[in-house]
Amino acid sequence: MAIGYGRFDIKRPPHMPQEYWASVEGEIERLSRALDADDGAQAIADLKCLVECIAKIVLELDGNPAASNAVFDGTVKQAHGLLSGQPGDQLANTSAFGQMATQASRIAQNLGRIRNEYGGGHGRARVPNLDDEMVELSLDGGLLWARWALRRIGYFAIGRPGPLIEALVGNSPSVFYSGLLKERLLSADLPNLEPRYQRSIGMAVGQRVMRETFVVRVDGLDPVLASDSLSTWPRDYRIGLAHGLWFDPDGHLTLTPASVQEALSVLEPVPDCADDLAGWVDQIETLRPPGELSGDFGPDYQAQQFVLGRITARPSAERSALKRLAANIYTAPF
Repeated sequence: MAIGYGRFDIKRPPHMPQEYWASVEGEIERLSRALDADDGAQAIADLKCLVECIAKIVLELDGNPAASNAVFDGTVKQAHGLLSGQPGDQLANTSAFGQMATQASRIAQNLGRIRNEYGGGHGRARVPNLDDEMVELSLDGGLLWARWALRRIGYFAIGRPGPLIEALVGNSPSVFYSGLLKERLLSADLPNLEPRYQRSIGMAVGQRVMRETFVVRVDGLDPVLASDSLSTWPRDYRIGLAHGLWFDPDGHLTLTPASVQEALSVLEPVPDCADDLAGWVDQIETLRPPGELSGDFGPDYQAQQFVLGRITARPSAERSALKRLAANIYTAPF
């Protein structure tokens, strides 16, 4: 619901935590009161605070809160950089529109200097000459960036690695409805995340799949199995996903004939994962003696044959681990 004057058109983004939205609401209400009182100087000061509030929320969501002595324009610039490439349904990221958003951020960055020269909050010896158009122009520029940033914050919030991992495998995991994980993985912008975050998210998805969560499988595993792309599904997401299909968050084994084949299929486009694979097989050999995984001849044997079939297709550095894995998951009956 829009807050304050209709021309603000400020709306709460989906998935924005309430504590952050409460701060935005407070700034909007102060700005509205200043305009109702026809106090242009205070309106400029409150507008600057609204923009700064939104920028600081972005930095907090990213896990890097602004320093207490951070300068206003630098804070806005940093927040804009985090949001500028944020993917999401109906968000425009092509070059021309991206340039428009960047120009809007530069306009907003001017509000710090404008507030210092014309805004309230300073004990001035003389009242600055502040025309109505100067106030209107400040509102136009500041709110342009504020509205753009708020549209993106919702997608940015649901894609942050920490909340996403917590939703998947935390103490109180979330219910995932059809398409929700797909939206959150898109918002996470996997290809541009740091590798450690790619891996952690992949691991959480794999572990949630092994809890037999069907919609997580449909959104987080099946598309990876159907794709050879390392651009859409990057290396470290794939490695984390494979690991999550074999081990739960406590390190217990969740290996099944199906997860053996799915994990190796997920890793197929990865040029070399010998070190990770060797470490996993070491752990498997520690946790279980050689023998059937399920006690069912058909699936166990098929899984072993699948592993053996990968030996000649994969890099030589992986072959020892694959042979050991094959020997561990099935022992032919005498």
